[in-house]
Amino acid sequence: MKKPGMSRRKFLIGSAVGGASVVASSYMNFEAWAASEKPVEDVKVTPTLCDGCGNWCAINVYTKGGRIWKAEGIPIAGINHGRVCAKGHALLHEVYNKDRVKSPLKRVGPNKFEPISWEQAYKEIGERLQTIREKYGPESFFLVQYPEGNAGLTNRFINALGSQNSFSHASTCFLPRNIGWWITTGNAKPEQDIEHTRFGLFIGRNLGAGLQLRQLSDMSKAKDRGAKFVVVDPRFSEIAAFAHQWIRIRPGADLALMLALANVIITENLYQKDFVEKYTEGFDEWAEKVKEYTPEWAEQRTDVQKDVIRKLAHDLAEAAPRAFVHRGYHGAMGTQYKNSFQLVRTIGCVNGLLGTFNQRGGMFFAPKVQLGKLDPQKHPAPTVPEGPMVDGSGDPERYPLTPVGLGLTHAIPELAIQGKLKAGFVYHNNPLRTCPNPARVIEGYRKLDLLVSFDYVLSETATLSHYILPESYYLERDDVVHTHLSYQSKQVSIRQAVVKPLYDTKPMVVILNELSQHLGIGEYFNWTLEEYNQAALAPLGVTLDRLKKEGVIDLGGKWEPGEPHFSTASGKLEFVSSILKDNNMPAMPDWEEVLVHPDPKDPHSFRLVHGKQAHLTHTRSINQKYLKEISQLNDMTKVWIHPARAIALGIKDGECMTISNAVGKGRARAMVTEGIHKDCVFLPSGYGVFSRNLRTAFGYGISYNDFLPTYFEPMLGHCMSNEIIVRVEKTVT
Repeated sequence: MKKPGMSRRKFLIGSAVGGASVVASSYMNFEAWAASEKPVEDVKVTPTLCDGCGNWCAINVYTKGGRIWKAEGIPIAGINHGRVCAKGHALLHEVYNKDRVKSPLKRVGPNKFEPISWEQAYKEIGERLQTIREKYGPESFFLVQYPEGNAGLTNRFINALGSQNSFSHASTCFLPRNIGWWITTGNAKPEQDIEHTRFGLFIGRNLGAGLQLRQLSDMSKAKDRGAKFVVVDPRFSEIAAFAHQWIRIRPGADLALMLALANVIITENLYQKDFVEKYTEGFDEWAEKVKEYTPEWAEQRTDVQKDVIRKLAHDLAEAAPRAFVHRGYHGAMGTQYKNSFQLVRTIGCVNGLLGTFNQRGGMFFAPKVQLGKLDPQKHPAPTVPEGPMVDGSGDPERYPLTPVGLGLTHAIPELAIQGKLKAGFVYHNNPLRTCPNPARVIEGYRKLDLLVSFDYVLSETATLSHYILPESYYLERDDVVHTHLSYQSKQVSIRQAVVKPLYDTKPMVVILNELSQHLGIGEYFNWTLEEYNQAALAPLGVTLDRLKKEGVIDLGGKWEPGEPHFSTASGKLEFVSSILKDNNMPAMPDWEEVLVHPDPKDPHSFRLVHGKQAHLTHTRSINQKYLKEISQLNDMTKVWIHPARAIALGIKDGECMTISNAVGKGRARAMVTEGIHKDCVFLPSGYGVFSRNLRTAFGYGISYNDFLPTYFEPMLGHCMSNEIIVRVEKTVT
């Protein structure tokens, strides 16, 4: 009997428009309890910030009788506008998860831990760190984190120890996108005025799975007003199902398509001449370069017909400047291909040709909130060590464009094996599961003399750590003031405790304040969280009491269309980059081949691509039983394969197939579908947990990282996570 499922359309409507959860109940299985005889006065509402993904949606969390009951979105919040997704509802349960770490732990053997007091943990970590410092110096210390929320505190911590080696997940996620936009516009990544656009083009960006509740809602409104949306993707994604047109492109060929669009827009004089003349630099030089990139040339590389390319260029130009090519995220513009950086540059330049910047329905740079800082006389900040990171980030001879403070997380195992890194701190991150080639990652992290994890569960990385200092779950703690992502106005928000900690855990700010006293850096943490937050709010004219009461405060400063402002050396959008010229790098967006190709003569040879599902973020979410149930009910761990390729291999829909290469091997059931390009198979991310301590998720599904070699892209050093060739064959039982 077929199990009940949920269609993509129902999910999109539920999440983006109605704010509904696909979890069976947002009341946490407490129906009988919620209907108990407790008085109404027991119900309490606390505004806070969700921790289900990097969006940090603002939510009101209800407690009843001191237990978490349900959540609703805060309407004013610009990122989610009152909506809550499946993750936001389901992760309320995790405060009561039996897999939680309940006190500080010390590893005493393989996957063996004993409880230890906070004071003893601090003392032993301090002693071991001092020994390492004396022998190898502070340059052997590192921090790896997901840089959200408390990142300012953790960076302060590692800098106070004398190290600049602060790593984020950028090199496995978004590094080329952010640097590409900075090189082209001089600004941080732009936003899109989706609600008022006439035409939107998405290159590998899937808002329906890499979930953006506000943007999905805006897309629905724009569609009702007559806007057209086109999705370019090797796979028929959730957002492709919502769009007007899906263009199935050969994976890794998006750059060829964008260069051909530029060719048509320029050679047929479809570009916004006034904008180009006034606000761009190097147009004539780049226009000459793209003459060779005709639709005919691109058709051979993309499998997109030349007439489709020409029409797409005309549709964009006709709608301009109320049009955009979406700025992207992990997809094709993240750390996917060797040519991803060139792709981002080209997309920035095509948006320049269309004159979309700071235009209604086009692109814009969101208003920024400038928070205050602690009084440096009373609360001195540590000196940030000068020079590049140990991985070469910021080094003029290696990765001059890769910022210090982001770094190359997947380089840590190699540096540990070489003896250049000796002690590490891991916060809100799980590199053993999110970095390529896990066997190599494990080998590297085992070489460390000290590894400390700030985690609330025994993840793969925590299980390998010498000490685990458990941070309180996000519903149990107060955090630093947050500049809320609001797209079109300035907003500030805060995470605060909804319930008291259930176990012997502490907020990160308390852990760092206490630990610093044992490491000789207490002078840099001689303040309370309240003092820190009050200093942050001081320039805004907002009191901490008011922010705690409201959760999110809109400060005004709403974005308005008008004259664009670029922060490049020329003050203009740069078709020819001054920064790249200064670093003796190719200054114009140009064609670049991907790193590897499947063998066209081998029926077993495929490129392995991956992407998110809306109810999961990385691998942490799948340890939540209701989110796992969504995967099980909808059979969502299948690997997609095109019918023609499946027939050639004798694989039927639902049958098990084996995927392998020199790095790894795994099994998955096949989803035979026309919704995938013939050159590739698609593996959904968020699965493949191999920590036995995560009992719900353990052994369920496989991860693309199990097949990804340890690559370093030549210019930026990122991991090139879609440059994977695998062998696919029917599993013989």
